[in-house]
Amino acid sequence: MNDTIRRRAVALVAAALLSAGLAFAQEAEPQAADAAAFDAAAFDAAAGSTPGRQPGSASAAKTEYLVGGSVLVSASAFAPSGLDGYAASASAAGELFGKVSVPDYGSLFMSYNLSQALFEGLYGTGAPAFAPPLDLASPGYALGELYYSFDLGKLLFVRLGKQLLAWGPSRLWTPVDFVNRQRADFFSSIDLRPGTPGLKLLLPLGKANATLFADFSRLVSSGVVDDPISATRLAGRLDAALGGFELAITGFGGENAQAKAGFDFSGDLLGNAVYGEFAFAPSYSSYSDSYSASIGFSRAVGDLKHWTISGEAFYNSAGADHTGDAFAMSTLSPLYIGEAYGYASVAAKELLSPDLATSVSALANFSDLSYILRLSEDFSFPRSVPFTLTLAFSGGGAGKEFTLIGGDNSFFLSAKTRIEF
Repeated sequence: MNDTIRRRAVALVAAALLSAGLAFAQEAEPQAADAAAFDAAAFDAAAGSTPGRQPGSASAAKTEYLVGGSVLVSASAFAPSGLDGYAASASAAGELFGKVSVPDYGSLFMSYNLSQALFEGLYGTGAPAFAPPLDLASPGYALGELYYSFDLGKLLFVRLGKQLLAWGPSRLWTPVDFVNRQRADFFSSIDLRPGTPGLKLLLPLGKANATLFADFSRLVSSGVVDDPISATRLAGRLDAALGGFELAITGFGGENAQAKAGFDFSGDLLGNAVYGEFAFAPSYSSYSDSYSASIGFSRAVGDLKHWTISGEAFYNSAGADHTGDAFAMSTLSPLYIGEAYGYASVAAKELLSPDLATSVSALANFSDLSYILRLSEDFSFPRSVPFTLTLAFSGGGAGKEFTLIGGDNSFFLSAKTRIEF
């Protein structure tokens, strides 16, 4: 395939995505409540830009500035089943961000991720060691997001730069997340993932939204600049509200990337909040086919709705049983190593006190039969620092996904507090 054909193919893909969006919007006829949900989505999408001012207007909007951050301070300890040793650590990690919005021009957003190990200790022969040891002398820092966003007459919203995308409703497993460089960690109290450099175009269609994202992350590799036509990867998403559900289709591909397609949904069914995602990658050229799917629910129960029951299941055809294969598990994404997973949780607000919130959860890898049980307690006493205590137990055999770090039948205790400003 020569360069001219490749360039025409990329242009046709982009045009097809936008055309599909227009066709989908004309056919979709959601109810008023459904349309309201998309009004809110459009508002969130437009939040990255400031409305323009009319020339000569006395009430023209002024430049706005916003700065803030979120810092998590935590301490944790691992102990093996015999309690003949332990490994303990403490750290601080956070995100600092700033945003400036200029009338007529749009907004500029930047976030920076910082981390610093504060303590590391090891005692006993049976204690799990940190590999590599934490660096207590030097902080870690990295650019999280940096993008410029603006709109063209409120008809098309543009965002250029390093950014994170939130596609798909699932909480633990995100099969349709084709673009982000790292998977979201549901159990992390703060999201410090780096964004993906690219161009995002959002086209509101009244009763639907069409999004096109050009991923530039492969344009420069090891100091070598590549052809933008062959190195740029495209992702498109079309979402709409139909019959009380939010539905979306997602596509991804490029000359040097395997094509992928996804579908996701979320809504209310018999009093349960239900959601799901499905992704498929076909077999062609040197690529093998694969598919993955997640489905979950949550339900608030009790007269005061203080209790919440939730669960999620995941299947990944590319996963396998890597029992004892430490190298494979250390290089693969956590929670995507095996074929089948399950998660269940029961959470209660004000169970023992108005200042306490309790949750019990279980997470299992059914491929290697390892698991983690967690008991978490959130404390928010008046005139006191709010914090969370978590006690976890992992088992299922040595050298498996959830026992690789702490060992089989090991205990994990953590305390953390989050400061936002």
